[in-house]
Order: sequence, then structure tokens, then C-alpha cells
Amino acid sequence: MMEFKHKDKIRAEDYITGFLLISYIIFAIFFTLESLMSLLVYPLIALFFNGILSIIAGTNKRNKGNPKNLNKVLLGIISVVFSGAILNFFVKLPEITPQNLINLAVYPIAIVGFASIVKGKIIYLYSRKHRNINIIIGSITLIICMLALSYSIYQPSSFLFYIISLSITLTANIISRAALYLSEFGLSLLDKNNYKLFFYIISDYLIYVNEEGNIVLTKL
Repeated sequence: MMEFKHKDKIRAEDYITGFLLISYIIFAIFFTLESLMSLLVYPLIALFFNGILSIIAGTNKRNKGNPKNLNKVLLGIISVVFSGAILNFFVKLPEITPQNLINLAVYPIAIVGFASIVKGKIIYLYSRKHRNINIIIGSITLIICMLALSYSIYQPSSFLFYIISLSITLTANIISRAALYLSEFGLSLLDKNNYKLFFYIISDYLIYVNEEGNIVLTKL
């Protein structure tokens, strides 16, 4: 029987989960207000992106003819609109400062950066080149996150600088992670057709190579 979950992936997930729990406790101690805000903000952000994935799944040609597609699209639109409206209202509250927003953004991005380092360091299924790239990008991400937490925001230009820096590092992590995941199957991001596979990998699909050497998608 094929081992669908490689032991290195499980070990990496254990490290990331441990770091997630410990770092959140530290985050709550030093940034109490932000940790309380995160109980509302993070689920809404997750709902927003889940809505986007739901829309993509509902409009995907692979699922053409499925009567549940319309429900997925409608649910996705409702999720995006609802979460977006609440988040927009929340960030415009006068009590919320730019520094609060920076601190809220830093924590999940730091988790993403740490995960890039761990996956690049531990999971040998991926290509060495992409593992090294993820380690470098993850390390840079953690440095930028620490700088953002260490310096107060005194001017709007500083806020804009950190927002742009964090956005760039997050984008770099997503791209490098996509390349990392695809390297397991000997695929490259240079082929635009492989982008869909990345979305399958991060959604509710099990991806593996069968005995014939073909990539198989299995709905979980």
C-alpha cells in the first residue's frame, strides 16, 4: 500500500504546530490587544480566502457538471463579501492604530516564514534548489517581521514601508512554496498549467503518483 503522507512532512507539520502554539503564547504576552483582535481578524481572513478557493473550485472545468458548483460559487461570494465588509469596518475603527495592524500582519507572516524554513530543511522529497530558496526567503521573512515588531510607526510613510515589505515577503513565500511543492513531482512554475496543481495541493485534494507514474488527484 502506498504511503500517502511522507514521514518528513508529518515531522515538519509537528514542528510548525509546536512553533505556532509557543509563538502565539509569546505574542499574547507582549501584544495582548493584538492577540485579542486576532480572535476576530484571523478567522475572517481565513473565511475570505476560503471563499476565494470555493469560487475557484466551483468554476473549475474539472468539476463541470457538478450540481454543487453553483452552491460553492454562491457560498464563496457570500464569504468574501461578508468577511471583507467586517474587516474593512474593523480596521477603520479609531481605536485601531497602524502599529496594531502591522503587529497583526506580522504574526501569521512570521509563521509562513518559519514554515518555509522547516519545510526546506526537513522535507527531502523536494528539490534541493527549491528547499534552499525557501530557507533563504523564510529567514529574510523572519528578519523583516522582527524589524516590523521592533520599531514603532511614527509616520504614514513608515506604515506604508512595512506594509509593502510584508506584502512582498508574503508573495515571495507563496511563490517559493508553490515551486517547492511542485518540485516533488518534477514540475516547474514556468509552465502556467502547473499553477492549478498548486491550488489542488493546498486545498482538499490528496496528490500522489500512481504505479504508472501519473499524478492522481483524490478528493478528501
